[in-house]
Amino acid sequence: MNDDYLWDGSGEPDVDVSHLEALLGRYRSAAPMSNFRRVAVMRPRRRWPLAVAAAALIVVAVLGVLRIYTPPNRWRATESSGAAIVPHSILRAGDVVRTGAQGSVRLESPGVGTLDIGANTTVQLIESRRNRHRLALAAGTIHAKTTSMPGVFVIDTPRARAIDLGCEYTLTVSPGGGGALRVLSGWVDLTHGYQQSLVPQGASALMTADGELTVPVFDDAAPRFRAAVRDFARTHDLATIVSLSRRRDALTLLNLFRLTTSEESVILFDRLNQLVPAPALISREAVRDWRPAVTELWWRPIIQATGLIAIKKKKGMFDGL
Repeated sequence: MNDDYLWDGSGEPDVDVSHLEALLGRYRSAAPMSNFRRVAVMRPRRRWPLAVAAAALIVVAVLGVLRIYTPPNRWRATESSGAAIVPHSILRAGDVVRTGAQGSVRLESPGVGTLDIGANTTVQLIESRRNRHRLALAAGTIHAKTTSMPGVFVIDTPRARAIDLGCEYTLTVSPGGGGALRVLSGWVDLTHGYQQSLVPQGASALMTADGELTVPVFDDAAPRFRAAVRDFARTHDLATIVSLSRRRDALTLLNLFRLTTSEESVILFDRLNQLVPAPALISREAVRDWRPAVTELWWRPIIQATGLIAIKKKKGMFDGL
């Protein structure tokens, strides 16, 4: 047999081939047969460039996640503008953040909140752990907004300590060490030694350069009332305070007892009793020898009467409130 018969049908087939053709003829295709000698050999595509590209995308995605991830109980600088010095993107204990005249920095910590650092401000991270985040504001202005439990977030200043009770506030420290606290929501416990000023939402308190704390006063109070409260330790202008006080100002009057003389305490009691009646256990004569325990039971009705939200506290904090 001519071998070409098997490829192109030329030549004479042998007997066996003819027999097979007869048996399989019913399955013959009517379509013409492809020329196998001209069929291109298909080579497998190279897939490694696609694999490399996919791996690169994964690396970029992972790096992006790592860039925005902040470990628990750490502070990350997420935004900055103008002249600002930030030692590390994730702050370490001892790091100092400084801003210039046009500078600002935002710090964020999971579970604690945000801290916006204004211009001409110096802030140092003192400690950062699960139940304690403490920073020191040497000078300038910060704006804090927290979601942590009361007592976890603390700001030290040269003259006082601001303890967050679940709130939002601004705190400013002047070059001389004095400053001002303004609470936007919740409460802040401002302390210096044995002095304490519990400042609620909508109120402010001052820290003098020599470490004295003013009592909280609402920002919408009469200007003369605010001035008399601010200067009370020096002027003792109780007449102005009593005459201009509103029911909302009862909280300010309650805080003034620590600064009054025995005779002033009685005058203060009378006006406060008009605004928010004293509990039966608090007598007029008892305030002459005032101590914190004497007016402790007055806190709750005054907070309720002035429309304030109760102070958030951990067990053991301000148990009398």
